Amino acid sequence: MSLLSVYGFIRFDVEDFLTPESDEALVSMMTSMRRYDLPGWYGLVGKKVEALAARERRQALAWLKEEPNLGFHSTSHSEHPTIAEELAPLEYGTALKAFMAREEIGVTVLERHIRAPEYFTQPGANWVPEALEALPRLGMDVFFSDGWNSYLKELDQPYWYGDVLHLSFPVENPRPFGLALPDAGEEAVAMIEAAAGRPDGSCFMVMLHPTELATTVFWDAVNFSHGTTRQPLVPAPLREPENRDAALKAFDVYLSRIARIPGITWMSLADVRHRVATAHGGTLVLRRELLGELARRGLGPLRLSTGTVSAAEALYALAYFTVSPELSVRVPRVRAPESWHLTESWSGQLSSTHIRSLATKIVETGNRATRLPSSDDLDVPLEWVAHQLYQHLRSSRETLPLTFLSYLKPVTELHWDWPIFPQDFQPMRLWHDARRHLWSLKPARW
Repeated sequence: MSLLSVYGFIRFDVEDFLTPESDEALVSMMTSMRRYDLPGWYGLVGKKVEALAARERRQALAWLKEEPNLGFHSTSHSEHPTIAEELAPLEYGTALKAFMAREEIGVTVLERHIRAPEYFTQPGANWVPEALEALPRLGMDVFFSDGWNSYLKELDQPYWYGDVLHLSFPVENPRPFGLALPDAGEEAVAMIEAAAGRPDGSCFMVMLHPTELATTVFWDAVNFSHGTTRQPLVPAPLREPENRDAALKAFDVYLSRIARIPGITWMSLADVRHRVATAHGGTLVLRRELLGELARRGLGPLRLSTGTVSAAEALYALAYFTVSPELSVRVPRVRAPESWHLTESWSGQLSSTHIRSLATKIVETGNRATRLPSSDDLDVPLEWVAHQLYQHLRSSRETLPLTFLSYLKPVTELHWDWPIFPQDFQPMRLWHDARRHLWSLKPARW
């Protein structure tokens, strides 16, 4: 496919269920989006939708029903415990069930008042790996995160991660954006003009909160800062009417200008689905090409002449070629192991018989369970098995670096300092399971 454009995404996090004036800001911003025929992605908090219904915001609800890009932004956003706060102390399987239980409540609210959402975006810094498995069970196969809050590093194209299409694009707007309007308008336009110069086929995003154009501080900072809940909950402080109107006007002018910038295609969810091939169809892997790409790029997400594969799928192919004389294999979708921890040191040379036995187990588990076996299942660290299979097929002592690990942000770059979290919140278990799921990461065919 010829890519002759840069792709832009405009995401609205519609979340403030305490400030009635934020409803009016939403309608005004949607009016501007319609005026310039720009596709917006609207992620709705369940409690916000309930508030719109209770306040009889008929126009907002009617327009949201018409929006093709409808998403889910959690049940209750910043209420404690937030998603990450509740899940962090739990074992992964228990946390997965907890995510489902708490978030299906909000999904049901959207279904009742609007319709079923098709994508998810985490509230604030509540990126959690459980979403990678839970979202399809809740009817969503797209995780629209962002370069600021995702545990993945910024990626300028969509990637399959776990069971979802994951978007963690660079954010091309001032931070904060809405709160800084009307003054930030020129800077915001300049950032989009610069983004138009990105390589063809790359993606970026704009992120907005309608409540920011009605208030002077973030609504949740007023009520839920540092792990505590204000009693009673109160609306956020409001802008003066003249300042609010100026901010909304500046937003309208911003849209009018970015809509005319050449070289950018503003994307809808339907556009994404049209361009992205499914992750589950299976990629034909050629033995010679795979070994060459692994030698050049290490064990990580690979773009082959026939499609893309994850580290897990590359390992499946290595195992298959170890026990089969075939020169190609159509690799099924293979997910991360149910448990895995990086082994810092392990030594030893496996016999050919042992290598073939491990390879057989990897292929059988991949076919039966559509995932890799864990290190405990193999009695050998999984990454060491990959290393041994690679050396066996190459008839060499070359190392096989785990390049898929480079896609994860180090802990020091994560947004665990989000002002809603308790002080010193360090959910390391979430980070470790995000790293485990990297076995499944691969580029979407974009």
